[in-house]
Amino acid sequence: MSTRYLESLFNPESIVVIGASERPDNLGGMVLRNLLGGGYPGKLAVVNQSGYDNVHGVDCVAKVSLLDFSPDLAIICTPPETVPRMVRTLGDYDVRTAIVMTGGMSRTHSKTGQPLMYSVRDAARETGIRVLGPNTIGLMVPARHLNATYAHMGAIPGRVAFVGQSGTIASSVIDWAFARGVGFSYFLTLGDGMDIGHDDLIDYLAQDTQTRAILLHMENIPNPRRFMSSVRVASRTKPVIAVKSGHVPESEWIPHQLPAGIKRSDPIYDAMLQRAGVLRVDGLGQMFDALETLTRMRPLRREALAIMANGVGPGVLAVDRLADLGGELAELSQNSIDELAELLPPYWTRKNPIDLNYDASPEVYARAIKILARDSNVANLLVMYSPTLTGNSLEIANAVVQAARGTRLNVFTCWLGQSTVMDSRDEFYRAGLPSFFSPEKAVMAFMQHVRHQRVQRLLTETPESFTDHFADRGQTRALVARALHHGRMHLSNREARRVVRDYGINTIETAYCDDMEEVLEVFAIERRPIDVTVIHEKACYPFLDLSPTQRRYKGTIKKLNSEQAIMDGCRYLLDEYQEHFPDSGFLGFSVQHSYQHVGGIEFSVGITRDEVYGPLVVCGAAGAQINVMTDRQIALPPLNMVLARELLRRTYMYKLLREHSLRPEEDIRAVSETLVTLSQIVIDIPEIRGLEISPLLFNDQGAVAVNVAIDLDDRPGKPIIQPYPRELEEWIVLPRSGRRVIIRPVLAEDEPAHRKFHEYQSPESIRYRFFQYRKHFTREDVAQMVQIDYDREMVFIANAPREDGEGEETLGTVRTWTDADNLRCEFAVMVDDRMKGEGLGVKLMQKMIDYCRARGTMEMVGNVLADNRPMLQLAEHLGFDIKYNPDEEVMDLRLVLNEPEKDWQRERLGKGGGHI
Repeated sequence: MSTRYLESLFNPESIVVIGASERPDNLGGMVLRNLLGGGYPGKLAVVNQSGYDNVHGVDCVAKVSLLDFSPDLAIICTPPETVPRMVRTLGDYDVRTAIVMTGGMSRTHSKTGQPLMYSVRDAARETGIRVLGPNTIGLMVPARHLNATYAHMGAIPGRVAFVGQSGTIASSVIDWAFARGVGFSYFLTLGDGMDIGHDDLIDYLAQDTQTRAILLHMENIPNPRRFMSSVRVASRTKPVIAVKSGHVPESEWIPHQLPAGIKRSDPIYDAMLQRAGVLRVDGLGQMFDALETLTRMRPLRREALAIMANGVGPGVLAVDRLADLGGELAELSQNSIDELAELLPPYWTRKNPIDLNYDASPEVYARAIKILARDSNVANLLVMYSPTLTGNSLEIANAVVQAARGTRLNVFTCWLGQSTVMDSRDEFYRAGLPSFFSPEKAVMAFMQHVRHQRVQRLLTETPESFTDHFADRGQTRALVARALHHGRMHLSNREARRVVRDYGINTIETAYCDDMEEVLEVFAIERRPIDVTVIHEKACYPFLDLSPTQRRYKGTIKKLNSEQAIMDGCRYLLDEYQEHFPDSGFLGFSVQHSYQHVGGIEFSVGITRDEVYGPLVVCGAAGAQINVMTDRQIALPPLNMVLARELLRRTYMYKLLREHSLRPEEDIRAVSETLVTLSQIVIDIPEIRGLEISPLLFNDQGAVAVNVAIDLDDRPGKPIIQPYPRELEEWIVLPRSGRRVIIRPVLAEDEPAHRKFHEYQSPESIRYRFFQYRKHFTREDVAQMVQIDYDREMVFIANAPREDGEGEETLGTVRTWTDADNLRCEFAVMVDDRMKGEGLGVKLMQKMIDYCRARGTMEMVGNVLADNRPMLQLAEHLGFDIKYNPDEEVMDLRLVLNEPEKDWQRERLGKGGGHI
């Protein structure tokens, strides 16, 4: 993950096109014509071994070594077998970036037997040149008159960045966007993406002030951990909308090896993009519709929608689509109904959707909007118009624009038709109101806005504390280590139960029997109904899924209440096991008393591991009457209660739980707690490859695990979202007060204490920290401070038990933000006013300095107000260089942590300022 040299790619002062000629079908010649036609203002040259004097009027030389300048960007359009050598040559001549447009390199092999595109990657890594492609359409930066593509047309300047993967798709996007008036800040495709990837570009675009939204088209994500880290940063500040193609195995460009218990890879991408705050859409049309609402509508105060039209039909279509997408209609207040009744015919429906009647005038539209604007139940309004003989489309559109101005409503429109309403749509575009061709598209675009806001809330939601992050699980880890030491790749049924029980998950009391006679002995103790399960080696592995064409395997028989029923049941189970798993060793039976749990709603929850995306948490239905696989939903660990509830909400079983449970809220919480615990288990014990609880049922104690299976892997699994780094915890004792304080990374659960910490500080301390006086910190403000990506940020807090015994309080905090290349981090520190003289600021800063130095960061920088004497003294004590910055009237602080080893690092640090 690096933005190294990307400025040379996006804003090159000089370009060389390699392989260009004046043949009409020559790829380099097409690129050169687009550069000239776009008005590129920098220096241009051509390299062609034929030795032309010029190509399309641009000076040409036969070799790169004959160029009289070192270009910022080289565009390679030569045959596949020549490209790796050319990339290496350019790198040796200190060319910083190259675009490889040559295609077919994934199917053309080198002498080593690997595709040529990997030779391009190796050449780039060895010489340090950055490469876009191979097989890319190229790059456009319209505001800088840069069209380095072979596209059939140029893009217009705008504030949207498009990063695609397919050149042919990108060509259609340009055409489509031009027709809709959508302009671009940057437009490019990755092609094979051998060097520059989505993560690099997203990092660059996240910091670009000219980009208001990012559009992504992806066929695969080769580096999911890096992608997640970069896109989570970007999506906090600007909308990120993605089309991920390859929904089904037949359309996947690179086949995905599926983890146990999952039949399609697409839900994994869904879970990843949702966790990253990205709005995923189903196609390019939806992408631009969503862009329309996300960039032209305000944030939604409510999710309910009011609908008005000059007829019943359009309103009904809109309501149907809204219901299909899980949306809700706004309920009109009685005052609104009464006011509308004075405006509309007496036979109107007196409810939402509102029928304005076919002859509705501009005045009627305007008055109806003003009435709804006063209704506290209405926040979003879809205004529709269908052409009639009595109405004037443009006059009504103008009335809607005027009425919408100055209201708190989110207004968007749908002018049905084509030939007679185009002027009206242009009017809406100029006024900044989203407008759509059909009710279905309008409602879909609105619901995309709703979905985007929901995933954004998941980024900033503060979870309630549940999992004990600090409990000692040493015995459980030792149990797993012993199994691996003895070469076992699974735990026994008994051991698996112990693992989940040690983490606080209730389990059914279970007896283990070697044969049928022991089962009868267990029954004889109480002579109450029992459930019997056959145990064999393969049954100790989770997700024992059979082929859909195979008859369902029955491994458990319930409520056996006599000796004869038990003997018959055991024989049946043995027959079932031997038919389906003849090579699996018999291990005995497990016996549970039927009265220990209630029947009803059964869940299957667990952990599986993907080779690319790491551990995954799964949740869905269990039981023979339900197709378990169709309801299995996925989330990425680590989870908190909010994320766990969101995972549960996506399952079909959630609806059954809400409708049929006697205690729905308690049961929902119980399942969510179990999911959070499973997430913590796989983080604490990364050698657990898979874990399945099936079924998970409910009793008066909450959720209870009936059957548990765990398999192992001596290669630890690593989540693509870095979990809480427990190893960084440190206890200290303050010298003056003697208070015992823990210095540790911040957790999302610290939000309440963090908010109180800021609110208790003096106005002067707040001004020193935030460069302004602030009287209030919202919950969202503080949530963003504690919801961090440990890959990019670090926040150490100093916490101690409150003197009244009610939980912990925060006494100090230090944070750093690190750039994508890990060159420079910017710090901020704040200590409770009561802690003066305790040396807590020194402790926090020294811990952060040590942490950043260990992870290879080159410099730590910060800005301090000139009158902040305590901080300046602390910085001087820690060895910072301190200089006055007259432009910003602050003191710039700089501390060298590690010496740069590469030229590009020295160059970037030499140009650096106080800010990242």
